[in-house]
Amino acid sequence: MTARDDQHDDLVRALRAPGTATELADQERYVAAFRAASTSRVRSLPRRAVGRLGAGGTAVVVTVALSSGVAAAYTGHLPDPVQRLAHTVIGAPAPEADPGHHPSADAGRDHRRATPGATSTTGPTGAAGSDGLLPTGTPTAPASVAGTTGTRAAQPTSTGAPQTPPDGQPSASTTGSSGGGAAAAMSMSAPTHRVGVGQTIGLTGLVTDASGAALPGRAVVLQARGPLRWRRVTEAISDSSGAASATTAAITRSTRFRWRAAPGVTSTPWIVRMVPTLTLSAQVGGTTTTLTATADGAVAGDRVRVFARVGGRITALGRHRLDASGTAHVAVRTPRRRTTYVVRLVATPRHTAARARVQVTPPEPASVSVAGSASRVSTGATAAISGTVTSVSGAVLPGHTVVLLRRGPATRWRRVGHAVSDSAGHVTIPTPAISATARFRLHTDHGARSASWRIVAVPSVAVAAQRDGSRVSIAVTTTGARAGDTVVLFRVGAAGRVRLQHTTVSAEGRAAFSPRARATRTTYVVRLPATRFHGAAGASVTVPASG
Repeated sequence: MTARDDQHDDLVRALRAPGTATELADQERYVAAFRAASTSRVRSLPRRAVGRLGAGGTAVVVTVALSSGVAAAYTGHLPDPVQRLAHTVIGAPAPEADPGHHPSADAGRDHRRATPGATSTTGPTGAAGSDGLLPTGTPTAPASVAGTTGTRAAQPTSTGAPQTPPDGQPSASTTGSSGGGAAAAMSMSAPTHRVGVGQTIGLTGLVTDASGAALPGRAVVLQARGPLRWRRVTEAISDSSGAASATTAAITRSTRFRWRAAPGVTSTPWIVRMVPTLTLSAQVGGTTTTLTATADGAVAGDRVRVFARVGGRITALGRHRLDASGTAHVAVRTPRRRTTYVVRLVATPRHTAARARVQVTPPEPASVSVAGSASRVSTGATAAISGTVTSVSGAVLPGHTVVLLRRGPATRWRRVGHAVSDSAGHVTIPTPAISATARFRLHTDHGARSASWRIVAVPSVAVAAQRDGSRVSIAVTTTGARAGDTVVLFRVGAAGRVRLQHTTVSAEGRAAFSPRARATRTTYVVRLPATRFHGAAGASVTVPASG
């Protein structure tokens, strides 16, 4: 056996020797990092391949030790027995005299912990933690192998392309640590839980260790809950107070957000609910009013409910759905008085509920027509006054109260009847018994007035006559005439009427005439002239010839 073979055997024995207390101080942390990094399955070697290693195992160990461990040997990071062998074989620095202590290794760890923002890399496996963040305190590769101390780029794959971290994990280029223990908790806060359509919101998180101390310089990921899983939104680095903040993109639906830090630490989800914008307008017609509700942030098929509020009382009118343009058209009957309509958008997983209101004032009557069933009626008879209520645009207006007013010869306008316009805006109101000539008109509840309609009261006149010697006694009885009204007697001759006498009506409505009798057959006419209280009236009587 040559001297070189003896050296190889010494190397194998050194590698198989138990570690010192100092070397095993960080054993648990390295084991945890290794387990966290072992996310992918590694195919084990077949038994035959293991058997083939047999006698050549020592050469393999020596090759690994003399290749991958060269950098570690020159920096003094190997166990003491291996470091002494590396000192003998390749001229690496000799270990310290105290076999239970490695000052160079401690100095290296202290140097890495004192470097702000330094990125911890993986151990010999080169794998990251299961959450995509590298465990705090993992030894950093030597400068001759991994580059300068600090942020390290993503490890290249076998094809030379950088490895992409899983969705929702911070990339290796932003993962860092300024010291302290591993992250144990992370909080989440924001100014509100509700935002409008298209608005953004700032989210803040605080990274702390198991003792509650803030951890600055830690890479964290803001995640949003998607349909199937949490997805990455953005990354941030905690500041000197351990706080990290980020602003979301425009919110278009209700979403849950959370912070994630290594190793697998997540905050309580923060629910951000999107509040859609709902507008409501009304197109008021004579009989029908159309309500139009438009929602920004809702989708076709979302439900809306319609309510009416009159005098503090709320009435549900029905349910409708938004069309493809996010609009719902609702037809309601035009109210008879001012009414508030409310449309409520029902909440869905995409958005919160929303509501809008509009006040509908029925159109005021601009005019009302008037017509009477007659313009002359007998004293004591009645008539019917009718009219149609219309708006400025000419649309008929139903549901409006219309009052019938009467004005006599010596009195002011006073109310004598009323009615409500029907679906065609039409009203018909009977007059009271007409005892004297009067004018009528219609007046709506909003002040529109019609023209006047004059109805003349026509009295009745009855005449009786008989011969009394050389005179003819004519008795006149009137109904509807007033005491003192003039009554005129006429005789009808070949040339027409000849006025004979006149008199006045008594308080009892009577009058009498006594003209001279004629031998021939004679016709007499009694005429009651018109006054402001009644119309003209008359009657005739025929006296036969004498003998």
